[in-house]
Amino acid sequence: MPRQRKGIAKPRHKSFFQEYNFELTVVFLLGLGIFLLVEDLEIKHYLYEFIKVIFFTVGNFIKLMRDGTIFIVDKFEISDMVGISLIFLALFLVANRWRERMIERHSVLRECPDCGGHLHRIKRDFNQKVTSLFYFVAVKHYHCKSCNYKGIKMAKR
Repeated sequence: MPRQRKGIAKPRHKSFFQEYNFELTVVFLLGLGIFLLVEDLEIKHYLYEFIKVIFFTVGNFIKLMRDGTIFIVDKFEISDMVGISLIFLALFLVANRWRERMIERHSVLRECPDCGGHLHRIKRDFNQKVTSLFYFVAVKHYHCKSCNYKGIKMAKR
């Protein structure tokens, strides 16, 4: 339990904005309400135009995606698309095998492999954070105080 300091407690003063936050908000809302009653801003028109621009932008993006897909289907033959798909599948399988081997290689680290000492967790560096993101694994960085060994441990998420 922390010890309390002895002495005279000084009263804490709130800043002007903390003290009068409610009153400032009420004055601001009243002023904005009166301004909107007096001034003719056509807010409905501007809101309609803004929403219209958003919807047309989304529609144009969908049309662009549709036209791009039709262009690809027209220019490439089915055998080309199947060949590209098989190449991507092979690359995915190689990357997955590489990931499994890296996890298997770095999955066991209970004590220091050099001196058998006790390992302590330390902060990961940038390369280990990138490795964690790239392989979709949890990377833990360890350090031995006895012999200055540094190593990592990987585990599937």
